Amino acid sequence: NVTTAGQVVATGNVTGGNVTTAGQVTATGNVTGGNLITTGTFESASVTVTGNITGGNLITGGLVSATGNVTGGNLITGGLVSATGNVTGGNLTTAGQATATGNVTGGNLITGGLVSATGNVTGGNVTTSGDLTGGTAHVTGNVTGGNLITGGLISATGNVTGGNLITGGLISA
Repeated sequence: NVTTAGQVVATGNVTGGNVTTAGQVTATGNVTGGNLITTGTFESASVTVTGNITGGNLITGGLVSATGNVTGGNLITGGLVSATGNVTGGNLTTAGQATATGNVTGGNLITGGLVSATGNVTGGNVTTSGDLTGGTAHVTGNVTGGNLITGGLISATGNVTGGNLITGGLISA
């Protein structure tokens, strides 16, 4: 046993069962050990670990960086989620807007609101139970419909073929 009110100085290794102190343990070099267990705080400029880190919470005012995959239950942010590659997921739910500067490819577009386009809309068929309104409709094929009602003109450069012609006005040829 060594008992002293001063310092114990050793230039070689010190081998012992436990180091118990009410003060501090200070080392200017590396500290190598099996486990670091603390009920207080751990402060360091950097920590290097080659194995897994298991902990309750990771709280940082800085960055979390990973070169591999990040697997988690939920990602919750009050800021932005940014990705330079593809984002693959089941559903995109937003109370705001979904904005894309490129093409949007999908199976169906379902909305309870409006579909608005400033350019051309190209499609196979237009089916509506409501009105189709606009300035001019250009159709290169046949138009099949139940009734054609207009408050303006009907103009044809070719023949008009029909079963009956009923008018409340004049016919001029």
